[in-house]
Amino acid sequence: MKPELVAFDVAGTTLNDDGVVIHAFKVAFESTQPDLWPTKGQEWTQYALDTMGQSKIAVFTELLGDEEQARIANVAFEEAYVTHVAEVGISPIPGTNETFVFLKNAGIKIALTTGFSRSTLDFLIDHVGWHEVLDVTVTPEEAGRGRPHPDMLNFAATKLGIADKSNSIVIGDTASDIQAGLSFGANQVVGVLSGAHSREILQFAGATSVINSVADLSSLL
Repeated sequence: MKPELVAFDVAGTTLNDDGVVIHAFKVAFESTQPDLWPTKGQEWTQYALDTMGQSKIAVFTELLGDEEQARIANVAFEEAYVTHVAEVGISPIPGTNETFVFLKNAGIKIALTTGFSRSTLDFLIDHVGWHEVLDVTVTPEEAGRGRPHPDMLNFAATKLGIADKSNSIVIGDTASDIQAGLSFGANQVVGVLSGAHSREILQFAGATSVINSVADLSSLL
């Protein structure tokens, strides 16, 4: 049966990351936690890598143990990320635009979910010109919780009137993407090797299949 919905992650799945997320984490911690960064930097960076795909504000809250400090750090993170993208640009992972066209032509809905805030997500979508392509985009604060919870996927399905969640595909580059897709109940939860996590990590998280990038998604349909 043709899926009704394909839900994609952003950085590392549909947009090239090239280390920008970790760079922005480093900038945020250095500017907001200058006393702790020298001793905690390696530990915090590894945690950021391990939790790629999760809500950024949730990651900062877990590391700093203080909601206000986490909010300040998250603002610094998103500013650093947007500044870097504005300076050097960002591009879709090869094959992404073609995959979106393929899905559109097949009448399959396209959702984008992310750990970024709405302002950052809109900036990225504007940058690559996807507003007319995507059927729905969701951020953690809009859905309730970020990954590994399925809230963003539930939000997207409800918004698009997808009654049978199993008639969906979820695709992402992190263990959190895979965990969210499984909790959501998608028929296929696909890992891609274009981003943060390895084949082994994605398979251990429960990916139903692992492909090189979104360019290979059509082969699964």
